Amino acid sequence: MKFFPYVFKSLFRKKTRSLLTLGSILLPLFVVCLFGTLIRTLDRPASGAGMYRIVVRHKVSLSNWIPESYRGRIQTLPGVEEMSVWCWFGGKYVDYAPKNFFARFGVEPEKLLRILDEVRIIEGSAQDWFADRSGAMVGTELVKKFGWKVGQKVVLQGDIYPVNLELTIRAIYDGPAGNSAALFFNWAYVEEALPRVKGRIGTFYIRAKDAEAVARLPKQIDEMFDNTDAPTKTETEKEFQNGFVQMLGNVKVMLNGISSAIVFVILLIAANTMAMAARERVNEIAVLRTLGYQKGTILGMILAESLLLALLGGLLGLGLFALGFGGFKAFLMNTPMAGFAAGMTIYPSVLAVGFGISVFIGLFAGIVPAVGAARRSITDGLRRVG
Repeated sequence: MKFFPYVFKSLFRKKTRSLLTLGSILLPLFVVCLFGTLIRTLDRPASGAGMYRIVVRHKVSLSNWIPESYRGRIQTLPGVEEMSVWCWFGGKYVDYAPKNFFARFGVEPEKLLRILDEVRIIEGSAQDWFADRSGAMVGTELVKKFGWKVGQKVVLQGDIYPVNLELTIRAIYDGPAGNSAALFFNWAYVEEALPRVKGRIGTFYIRAKDAEAVARLPKQIDEMFDNTDAPTKTETEKEFQNGFVQMLGNVKVMLNGISSAIVFVILLIAANTMAMAARERVNEIAVLRTLGYQKGTILGMILAESLLLALLGGLLGLGLFALGFGGFKAFLMNTPMAGFAAGMTIYPSVLAVGFGISVFIGLFAGIVPAVGAARRSITDGLRRVG
């Protein structure tokens, strides 16, 4: 530690260069942590009540309907505890601006609350919602965003379904992990307004009895309807939510590839900075050797300088990520990725990887300049001018 003041002073001898290098480490590391969080969320195993939920949809795409009559056959399968219609309504609230976008689902209210049993109603009541065919249950995130209250009217202008819904908020719910950014209403409201859609739905949400049923039911359900006009694709809730992210392609491979490229670029930038710093101090290092500093000491000081530079940039990057994470998650919660984003959190393992990358960059960026400086002879160093 007695050399730390020298190392610290040397690091900021060229302030502009050092600050630019810090920035080149800080911002990429922020992005690496962001990508790491997305990958970690994709890989996160389902837990809590959600691990027993599965979703049935059309095998081709979500835009294709499946017959509601499938319900009767699915319910005969052992392990199905409850199931509800779950239809994406789409439509427009105020306008199509991203700020006014949120998830809107037509469901069967009583069954929905038995499936989403982790949901807590904090204002209004479930009975008021059940009793009002045009009633709606909204999440606390939407209440916070739009200033809605119980009893307030919310009008959704239909596009997929050409009908305007005038809904009355009867209940406000709060979900775990901030997953409370959706509006639910009674699907029967749409069926009454548009009789031609009756009997055709988007998805079924199913609560399975246990983990064994979750593993068995998807295959059984899909085989049951494989040779029909509307074959199904059944998956766990987590797989269903991750599907929205996977629409962008092989996201994990893409994010891992970009992250690796970013780390390599940071390594090159930091190595270049340390090489320049060592080259500029050839005479100074030769003088230190003349004064009795050993090669190992010189090597250690150059390496320590490189490590300090990388750690400062890394820690600032991790801090920036921690500060900006809430805003990033709030942004995703207002997109079709809301279901996926609800499971996002700051993972200690991601921060640990970020810190590890900083250490790796610090050591490997400084090793070549440090070895070169330590091995250079005193006479050769003293001969160098400028």
